[in-house]
Amino acid sequence: MSQHYNKFLSLLERWPVDKNKLGRDLGQYLRDQLTAVLGSSNIIAVKDERLNKQFLALENIVNDVHGKRYPRALSSTATGLSGEQCREVLSTEFLQILQKNKSKD
Repeated sequence: MSQHYNKFLSLLERWPVDKNKLGRDLGQYLRDQLTAVLGSSNIIAVKDERLNKQFLALENIVNDVHGKRYPRALSSTATGLSGEQCREVLSTEFLQILQKNKSKD
């Protein structure tokens, strides 16, 4: 089981944590899940095949395999916003501002 732990740790070292998405960041969620799964007493029940599939899927994401294989022709999104604008809109700070404005109505 330590081989899985080391593989996932090396993967998470390459996975950034977005501080602008407190409580909603995929990198932090994955770290929490790794701690829960590898620190539990049910660790023997986790199948190697399933862990290997999950690891390979996450590794494809962190290495941007599909993004490199199928590059985007346009830099905008369906909303017409750039990637950076989308990140700003999805930040915790912006969502808090929306909640404040919603509660005023």
